[in-house]
Formats: sequence, C-alpha cells, structure tokens
Amino acid sequence: MTVVDNRARQRSLAGVIGTVFGVGVAIGAIVPLLSLLLEQRGYSAAEIGVMAAMTPVGSGCFSVLVPRIMARVGLLKATIASIALTAASMLLFPAIDRYLGWCVIRLLIGCIGVVHWIASETWINMLAPEKSRSRIMGIYATVMAAGFASGPVLLTLTGTEGWTPFVAIAAAALFALVPLLLTGSKPPPLEGEMHLDIFGAIRTVPLVIAAALAAGFVDTSLFTLIPVYGVRAGQSQDLAVLTLGVFTAGNLFLQYPLGWIADHTDRRLTAIATAAIVALGAIAYPLLLPQPGPAFWTMLFVWGGVSWGLYGLGLALLGDRFRPEQLAAANAAFVMTYQVGSIAGPVLAGTALDHWPIYGLTIAVSVVAVLFILLALSRARR
Repeated sequence: MTVVDNRARQRSLAGVIGTVFGVGVAIGAIVPLLSLLLEQRGYSAAEIGVMAAMTPVGSGCFSVLVPRIMARVGLLKATIASIALTAASMLLFPAIDRYLGWCVIRLLIGCIGVVHWIASETWINMLAPEKSRSRIMGIYATVMAAGFASGPVLLTLTGTEGWTPFVAIAAAALFALVPLLLTGSKPPPLEGEMHLDIFGAIRTVPLVIAAALAAGFVDTSLFTLIPVYGVRAGQSQDLAVLTLGVFTAGNLFLQYPLGWIADHTDRRLTAIATAAIVALGAIAYPLLLPQPGPAFWTMLFVWGGVSWGLYGLGLALLGDRFRPEQLAAANAAFVMTYQVGSIAGPVLAGTALDHWPIYGLTIAVSVVAVLFILLALSRARR
C-alpha cells in the first residue's frame, strides 16, 4: 500500500465515520422529543413504547433489501440518499401531527436510515486494516455515541414546541453529508457477486451474530431501564438521570481503549471478557446502588463502556471472517439481529423488572451475557 493510497484510505474512513455524528445527533434528539410530546398529550407509556418500536422494526425488516440496493447504486450513492431522505423525513412529523401518522413516519425512517447504517459499516470494514480494525470500529462507536449524547443538548437549545426542533434535527441529519464533501471521501468498489444471503451469514458466523443480539439486548435494556430501576429503588429523578449520564459516558470514552485491547490480544477473547464484565456489572449494580460511592460510579462507567463495546467488537469479528463482496449481506444480518435484540430487550427485561423489582433487570442482562459466553466457549472448543 503506497503513502498516497494510505492517505486516500484515511480520508475515506474519516469521511464515512464523520457521517455518523450528524445522524446520531438527529436520532438522539428525535427519540426524546417525540416521547416528551406524546407524554404532554396524555398518551400512555405503552403507546409511546409502541411508537418507539417502529424504527427498529423498520430497520430490521428492510435490512434484507439493503445489500441489493448497495450492489445496484454503490456505497456512496446509497449513503447520500439515505442521509438526505432521513433529513427530509424529520420534517414530516410537524406536517402530519397524528399518532398513527408518526408511527408510520418512524417506520419509514427505520427503513431509510438502515441503508446508511449498513452502508457505512460495510464501507469502514472494507477499508479497515486487519491489525487496527477493532480500534477503527472503536472510533466509529465513539463518534456514534457522541452524536447520541448531543441530541438532547440540541433540544435544550431549540425547545420542544413547533417546527423549530424538527427543522434543527433535519439540519443535523443533513450535516452528516459535510464530512463526505470536505474529505472527498470515496468508498471502495463492491466487486464480484454478493452471493452470501443474510441467513447464510447467521449460519456461517453464529458467534458474531450472537454478539449483535446480545449487544442490542443489553445496551438497549440498560439505557431504557436504568433510570426506571433507580427511581423504583428510591433514587431521586435527578440522581437517576445522573446515573444514566455516567453509564452513557462509559459508552463514549471506552470504545477506543477496548478496541486497542482487542487489536493487541485476541478479539474473540476480548468479546468473552466484555460479556463477563457485563454479567458482573449486572450483579454488582443492585448491591452497590443503595449507597452510591466511588465504587458504584466506577462500576457504572465501565459497565456502560463494555455494554456498547460488544457491538464494535462484533463488527471487527465480522470484518475478519468475510470477503469484501460478502460484507454487505453479513453486515445486514448483523444489524437485523441487533435490532431484534433492541426490540426484545426492553420488553423482556422490563417484564422481569416488574416481577422481580430488585433483581429482575440484572437477571435478564446477566442471562444474556452468560449465554453469549457459553456459545463463545463452545465454538472455541470446535
């Protein structure tokens, strides 16, 4: 690889990773905005939850078609079209101010947005060198987490009334195109026939797909239910929000270090260790919560980082196993499975929390983490 080629690859990686921030801001803002507006209008938590599920349902179902779209139009055009249409879709919310209409729009955004999601991850995996793949995926996960964290900050500037927040969110989504334009980022060509079907990917790499399922289940369950658990355990609402903030900070700051460890040791073993820390954190959380001190906050920070880190590690393992012409279908399977976990996690973990107020959430998270560890160990023996 020449110096020129390396520089071109770095520009391309910077451009596509940069797109994730703007899209992350838009998602991180639209989710709480719609929830707050529905709450103000008297909708039940169940109705709010049903609407929230529309986006992952759309993403999961439409994932099957994304490899064909990418093969037909290419990574760059698929990415640009997805970002532009996502931005335009945000303006439909104030234009169609009805509950059922909003459900349809969120379903549509899930279908449109997953094209950028899969295209960007395929793009990154195709360009990432094997020796630094986990670190590059860690940077990608960090930028995504930073976008999600910035979404609520945007709402503090725009408020929640009228068209203003929706216009700002659409602008944030459209801003995702700027890194591509500034860097002149060009994706690698999708050469050859992308012959590996999505369900074939699941059969080929069950451990990698299990990592996606576990990551979706664990991260979404904890992000959704940690504030609820804290309030039910006697925390004030402000303290419960702070608890989630520390958990999210781990999401943001620990991805690159985790990727560095994976690149310098063994990615499979790092994934197993990550799942073990997730399980141990779930056990420690209810024990340390009654008297939150330095040990509690440190545990929460690490817990948040490793729960999100399992996703990036899974992507790195995906890049290790598949050739470039297979990555699109394999990545679609990965995202689809992640969304299944994201939908099932809050439902199952929330039900467990209702039945066992002290240990229900932690039992659900621990069981999923332990099952992943057992599968990883059984695959290693083979």
